[in-house]
Amino acid sequence: MSRPRVDAEPRVREPDDLEVRFGDPRTTGPFDYASIVADDEARRVSTAAEALLDEWGAAADFVPAALGGRWVSTEELVHRWRPVFRRDPSLGLGHGVATLTAATHVWIAGDPAQQAAVAARLLRGERIAAGLDELDRGDLEHVACTAALDGDRWLVSGVKQVVDNADRAESMLILARTGSGSGPRSHSLLLWDRDAVAAPHVDTARRVLTGGTRGRRLGAAEFRELPVPVGRTVGPPGTGVPTARIASQVTRAVLPALAVATVDSSLELAVRYAGERSLYGGSVLDLPQSRALLAGAIADFLLADAFSSVVVRGLHVAPEDCLVPTAASGYLVPQLLSSAMQDLSVLFGSTFYARVEPYDVFEKFLRDVAVLSIGHDGTDACLRTIAAGLDGWLDSSRGIAAADRAWFRLGAPLGPLAFDRLGLDAGPGDVLGAALRDPGVRAALGTNGQHLAVLDRLADAFDAARDELDLVVARAPEPSTDTAEWAVPLHRLTLLLAAGAFAGVCAEREGDPITADPLVREACLRRVEDRLAGRAGSLEPELVERLVAYAVDRTDRGIRLTISTRDDARDPAPKEGDVR
Repeated sequence: MSRPRVDAEPRVREPDDLEVRFGDPRTTGPFDYASIVADDEARRVSTAAEALLDEWGAAADFVPAALGGRWVSTEELVHRWRPVFRRDPSLGLGHGVATLTAATHVWIAGDPAQQAAVAARLLRGERIAAGLDELDRGDLEHVACTAALDGDRWLVSGVKQVVDNADRAESMLILARTGSGSGPRSHSLLLWDRDAVAAPHVDTARRVLTGGTRGRRLGAAEFRELPVPVGRTVGPPGTGVPTARIASQVTRAVLPALAVATVDSSLELAVRYAGERSLYGGSVLDLPQSRALLAGAIADFLLADAFSSVVVRGLHVAPEDCLVPTAASGYLVPQLLSSAMQDLSVLFGSTFYARVEPYDVFEKFLRDVAVLSIGHDGTDACLRTIAAGLDGWLDSSRGIAAADRAWFRLGAPLGPLAFDRLGLDAGPGDVLGAALRDPGVRAALGTNGQHLAVLDRLADAFDAARDELDLVVARAPEPSTDTAEWAVPLHRLTLLLAAGAFAGVCAEREGDPITADPLVREACLRRVEDRLAGRAGSLEPELVERLVAYAVDRTDRGIRLTISTRDDARDPAPKEGDVR
């Protein structure tokens, strides 16, 4: 069932702050934590929040400005959508990322008429679903959904088992086998509009239930010789899989950066809970174990924030170099965020699953974060992407002596995303690992502090990781991340790329009270070093105290824990007419 259009004609509102529009989730209102938990239990999202997003013209964020939308800087897009993910990732995925995922394919490979038509639909407030994956197939190259040519149309048959908004999106992008051969060149992307033809050719009634993000409208789409005009083929026939792999670089950059916001809210809840909850004659936050858990979660969070934010900027700064960084972020950031959430769940103890208000929303956040790395952009697929282009990337990365520091200047202006420059080559070199030895980065980080010694060791570890991967490539020209031989060294590589991203951000934000703090720098870099050694135990007491003090101070002052720009305000003063 499709939803009503917001307007009969396209329109674009000026972007404003959703944080203000939604209101403080800790206070009573239609989109507060209590209602979010109730909606999650009922497997739905807030109708009030959906209506507010529609009135805001949410879909315009996924339309390039050249086509009449708001999408210029992807960094700005992420910041505009983080307030949604701070409250309900189900809403953010279903009302935002699902459409972004499908539309990106059209911006990359669609012809001008297709792009104009999709832009007009989105600016009217419509959704477009992405029918890409098939659960029993495992990757994009082996989809069972077929499309047979019948004159000037395709007849699509088969099933997509899990599609966001399958039953209510007005359009759907379908990846189907259009050729008889095997391999990635046998599939095409077809764009189906529900108002063109549906029954009896399409059944989207069956909903798929999940443990996390339970409010999403995930469902199966079964096609029975669904006619789709040949003119609705996105890109030349047979290019569906390469286009999907190029488009995945955008979602692999954007989704981890949005998920950071969910953990940000969780950390705020944890700090408030630990300070308020009495235990053994004091508070939970007085216990050394609790402080250590909180500090470890903060360090993982800051690394994830810096890494994902840098990769988002990379889409604009060097689109042709983003294959490996986006895959690395898509692989590692969900792991760092899940680790932070697991530490926080231990800190909360029985409180979150005993449903003690107002902290019961944390249990939802824990489940939601756990599912954000599932799908064809999941962690295994990300590792396969890195492995596939590793040989050339290793050679070129050794030729990079200095990093392009524009990657690290969070908040600096960005021009429109050049979709035509995204590709499937590994790129001419590595900017993130290079930051570990970059003389300019080193100079900006100062001359004193233990973080510099840790950075030296990480730079040596990066060189060793490349040497190790050279040997792996020589032994196994056809990589398989199902084996520890590939998975373990690639995991180490992603950790070191995250360390380079964090060091670069610190170098560019010298006046920031967090990234300029030598102890915070040391804590985060030591967290990487510990993970490289196969452990993620407690940080040293001095580092724990600095991270906990930072989190408590920011929470008390209503300032976000993120280091990425424009996330400072947490509890904006309500304006007249705001939804509460």
